[in-house]
Amino acid sequence: IISSHPLSPNCYIICSGNECAIIDPTIPFDESIVCGELKYIILTHAHFDHIWNIDEWVNNTGAKVIAGKLEVDSLKDPMKNCYKLYNGSDKGYYGEAEVVGNGDNLPLGDTTISVIECPGHTIGSVTYLCESHAFVGDTIFAGGGYGRFDLPTGNMTLLFDSIQKLAALPEDTTVYPGHGETTTIKQYRKDTNR
Repeated sequence: IISSHPLSPNCYIICSGNECAIIDPTIPFDESIVCGELKYIILTHAHFDHIWNIDEWVNNTGAKVIAGKLEVDSLKDPMKNCYKLYNGSDKGYYGEAEVVGNGDNLPLGDTTISVIECPGHTIGSVTYLCESHAFVGDTIFAGGGYGRFDLPTGNMTLLFDSIQKLAALPEDTTVYPGHGETTTIKQYRKDTNR
């Protein structure tokens, strides 16, 4: 789902059994798109365009917010989450969040979501792997692109290490980036000559 936000961040809803999760809540709350119980509100990173409607989703569902362990402080820091930079605002997410790190697993219905730390775009960026589907936030993009590393907490060296980590996933893995079209690891390797 592409948000109506000017930066067009993607928002994903995944379901298994009678449970579902929303990844990067950038769209207004809409009960009709939730198939079953919303168990998690999952964040790939804390940038404002990826948490745009988080409060609305939390307040309407009570679902558990999940964020990378090194990213959780950025949720409430308007400089780090870039609300201040782009909107001149002091907004953030000030509610509770459960932190996850490399190798952690989130049970969802009949499946499991695995956590892969992918720092670089931000210090606590996380990829969520669900079967052969990777939700990568702004780490990599279709066409061989990758996220910026010049914003607060970004780091070029860490980002390129994270890109290598993702490129090593099985080639049939579908990649769901934070902006733009989906791709596969096979296509990403081809696009970047890896």
